[in-house]
Amino acid sequence: MHVSGHLTRRPRSRIPQVRFARQGFSVSEFHTRRRFVALALRLSILALLLPAFLAVSPQRHVAAERAGTVNTDALNLRAEPGTWADVYFQMYEGEFVTVLDGPTEDGWYLVDYWGTTGWAFGGYLLVDGEPGWGAWEEPAVGGMASTAWVNTDNLNVRADASLDAWVMDRATQGDELTVVGTDVNGFVPIDFHGQRGYVWSEYLSWDGPASAGPERWIDVDRKSQTVSLMAGDEVIASYWGAIGWDQSDDGFYATAIGTYYVYGKHAELAWTEWGQAYITNWVGFDPDRVNGFHSFSMDENGNVLPNGDGATGGCIALEPSESAELYNFATNGMRVEIHW
Repeated sequence: MHVSGHLTRRPRSRIPQVRFARQGFSVSEFHTRRRFVALALRLSILALLLPAFLAVSPQRHVAAERAGTVNTDALNLRAEPGTWADVYFQMYEGEFVTVLDGPTEDGWYLVDYWGTTGWAFGGYLLVDGEPGWGAWEEPAVGGMASTAWVNTDNLNVRADASLDAWVMDRATQGDELTVVGTDVNGFVPIDFHGQRGYVWSEYLSWDGPASAGPERWIDVDRKSQTVSLMAGDEVIASYWGAIGWDQSDDGFYATAIGTYYVYGKHAELAWTEWGQAYITNWVGFDPDRVNGFHSFSMDENGNVLPNGDGATGGCIALEPSESAELYNFATNGMRVEIHW
């Protein structure tokens, strides 16, 4: 039947409203619940598929930084993971590094040492307090009961295979030693003047003594700020050097009075956090204060900065060409005397 020209029908929208009202919820509530059920269904399907997805998906490993400690007398920081690689610095017993990655299959760790990234052998590191590469021990280079010769100016003979061990004696260039055991943390046990001690193996020669001659050493006169390269009592060359602003005998920022030995070298242009500048020809001699010889302060292109020859935080800074001459003269273990 028609009323006012329109077909009379019950509005379709009221049918579901009545039906849902009888069930206790409205149309809007119905759509909300439907979306919730759909989301729950998707999550259920994802939960079923996730194990299979993970089984075939590549896993990305992000290495976490770890704390490392040098666990030997002297440990090389190298440019690549191998004994053939260039040496940036030598790190010493008890010094801290940040372990960035590793170990490699043959036991090398990528570490950060005072802002320089390089590779160190895990056999001589503690990583989070544990040995980095097992209990590393191998036969000495020359073998049991072999003869070796000191191949540096002065070599400490220690009571044990550690930098902390008491220094029993010092051997000098060309001294003959008898190796009586195997390598322990880079040291070899030796017989010297009838007593048992340990020496750092990298400072030994296994194929005969090096050529004899007067001791080569470095003299520093703080009063005149004169650095002299010495052969016995003969002065080979002398230079003026900037020294620490702290004029005390033993302050942390002083070029402290005493006897030292060269412990590390690095020739290339490098940034120093201490001086907030670049330097070349680093020759370390005082590890407690991190002092060494080096060039005047430079920019990133190797140009000497204005006032680059000013007082230092304890190091001894030389004109660049003179610092290169000192670098070529110095050897690891060389004696350095600093006095008034």
